[in-house]
Amino acid sequence: MPQKKISPEPPMMTRSKSAPVIIGAAVFDLMRIFFVFFWFFGPALAGIYCTVKGGDIASAWTLGLLGTKTAAAVCSAAAIAGGSAISAATTSIGAIMADAVGLVGFLALGLWIVMTNARILKAVATGPIQFAGAFAVAEIPFLGALPVFSVILWRLYGAQIQTEKKAHKKWEKETAAARLQARRQQEALMMQYQAGRVAQAQEIAANDEDEEIPEQVRRAA
Repeated sequence: MPQKKISPEPPMMTRSKSAPVIIGAAVFDLMRIFFVFFWFFGPALAGIYCTVKGGDIASAWTLGLLGTKTAAAVCSAAAIAGGSAISAATTSIGAIMADAVGLVGFLALGLWIVMTNARILKAVATGPIQFAGAFAVAEIPFLGALPVFSVILWRLYGAQIQTEKKAHKKWEKETAAARLQARRQQEALMMQYQAGRVAQAQEIAANDEDEEIPEQVRRAA
């Protein structure tokens, strides 16, 4: 019976191995969310900047007529009011930047996955279609605020982990069977070898007896 060959251990994806890609996807999702709501975050950040550092600058611009706290409050109010006045412009800028971040994220994450984990394309046949669908959703206004990259990659890597776990369990069973067969064959060969040694010893002993009989007959005569 021919011995089964033991195949190399198949690779297996884990959540810890997929974490860097998921974190990268989350970063791109957060950047897109920031720009989708840029009409809100832009003036809000300007107001925070005024509160933290802009009070001194505004106080200097007013030649110290306003105190630092008063100047900071005026600066924050002006930033919020100005943001509301140009909300149409900030919304357009945010939409453009969100689309740009989505495109860069799609290309960067896709290249990262192909270079580090191309076998996901085999483990999840519909992976490319799902990832492209996530990019399409990310480019839709307002729907782009959804963390589509993080969610879809979490699901794709989860599907890959399940598939490769099953493949690894199958490999373990096949490997155990092949090793058991190899051990039995080695035991059979060892038994054959020992039986051959016993037969050889018996044959030598029989030949010695045959040589002693004529000598005894000669002495008896």
